[in-house]
Amino acid sequence: MFFRRYLVVIYFSLSLLLGACSTLPDNTSPIYWPKPPAQPRLVYELTLRNQSSLNPELTEDRMREFATGLSNKGDRVLLKPYDIAARGGVVAVSDSLLSIVHIFDVPRKKLFQIGWRGKGKLRKPLGLAMDASQNIYVADAILGYVVKFDPRGHYLGTIGQKKDFSRISDVAVDDTSGQIYVLDRGGVESLQHQVVVYSADGERLNVIGKRGHNDGEFNHPNQLATNKQGELYVLDAGNFRVQVFDAKGQFLRKWGRLGKQLGNLARPRGVALDDNGKVYITDAAYQNFQIFNSAGQLLLNVGSGGGEDLPGNYMLPAGIATDETGRIYVVDQVRRKIEIFRLLSAE
Repeated sequence: MFFRRYLVVIYFSLSLLLGACSTLPDNTSPIYWPKPPAQPRLVYELTLRNQSSLNPELTEDRMREFATGLSNKGDRVLLKPYDIAARGGVVAVSDSLLSIVHIFDVPRKKLFQIGWRGKGKLRKPLGLAMDASQNIYVADAILGYVVKFDPRGHYLGTIGQKKDFSRISDVAVDDTSGQIYVLDRGGVESLQHQVVVYSADGERLNVIGKRGHNDGEFNHPNQLATNKQGELYVLDAGNFRVQVFDAKGQFLRKWGRLGKQLGNLARPRGVALDDNGKVYITDAAYQNFQIFNSAGQLLLNVGSGGGEDLPGNYMLPAGIATDETGRIYVVDQVRRKIEIFRLLSAE
């Protein structure tokens, strides 16, 4: 009781003191990559954890944290975030332990959850996609198919059937053709390491690949992404490479290899593309994300492992996404956060 009264006295004393001062110390200096003195190419913008992440921090909140050491940043919502999709300021995050998808509506400063009841009830949501209308597609590992929601979380239907897959893990949508790509990661004994292609209406159209090491074959692929040219990128994790296909499923090119140097792939987890041809890959071994051009040449690496929970410090990076503005969204499963970055130029 004495300690609590002591904190209250400190808090109100600080209120009077800080009221006489112009501002609190500003700890919001921009954080750039690469680090100075190199020319900055990317800047950190925001971390999403909970509802408080969407609201500007008030002076009162900063005084309370300074006086008591208590912060609403500890009020975490994410339990085990896995993948992410974003468009129009709406950020969807799958949570494989809570069996829901969190929706951070940044323009409206709202946070809500979908997939927790009714026909759209999820069991183990993994990969996510979002189409041009902000409809959300969720690949569910236990249900064994893709569940589709509208932007407000209303159930719209399903794509695929459990019998179609050995181990469903991701989904991607081509806004040009309307095709929906669903990734079957397969298992140790399975040959179904493949991508199943559906029409916008859910009709099964094609199957791309099988287990193997040759062009057009996969070994435990784990994520998909599409670009505005209608190309499909497959993160072929077990072969430590990226493979690219056209809209008909024809193999186009590949790049990447296993290695310990930056620019190699060691434990790739997520892949995303932007409208300028850049490819973003998270790597749990390097504890960072790397930015490549479409030919696989390394442009920039961002982040590192360990240390304090600061921007760019990761324990287990997983899903990654970009939006129409070119912003980059990165999931850290262990630190249960989403970090948002912005490129300073398209080059």
